[in-house]
Amino acid sequence: MRRFIRSLGFFSGCALLAILILMSAEVFFRYLLNRPILGTVEVSAFLVVIFGFTGMAFTQSEKGHISIELVTDQLSPRTNRLLRIISLILSLAVFVIIAWQCSMAFWKSWLLKEVRWGALPVPVYPVKFVVAFGSIVLCVQFILDIFDEIKKRAHGPKASDAERSGI
Repeated sequence: MRRFIRSLGFFSGCALLAILILMSAEVFFRYLLNRPILGTVEVSAFLVVIFGFTGMAFTQSEKGHISIELVTDQLSPRTNRLLRIISLILSLAVFVIIAWQCSMAFWKSWLLKEVRWGALPVPVYPVKFVVAFGSIVLCVQFILDIFDEIKKRAHGPKASDAERSGI
């Protein structure tokens, strides 16, 4: 599963690269050739959503989300670990609800074959699927992190965690 999450992180990076290429091409064609690319706004908006939701689980797996350690650094390792577990459980609960609601929104969009109208009519349901799928994968990553935290010793971080944090 961790390999799959890593590949989703790579896919997220590819979506970001696609945004960069699309926006650069739009600027080139619009201002130098006076020929804007049809649907750039719609496609780039969907790519931003794809970038964000496919990258969340990977970012969580790498401990890349923002954390403020001003108070928690002053606590004992055992208390710190307990707070991390509680935080992960609360995050899991929130994202289970988000994943459930997004899955329902995707299903309705799929049944209606929903389309976003603009310069280029683009189907919405594939993007809604990515949002639901990314949220579900993030929930799985939260579960993996909870099990990892429970398995850790209360005496301190493992060697791999110490190396990752630069200790």
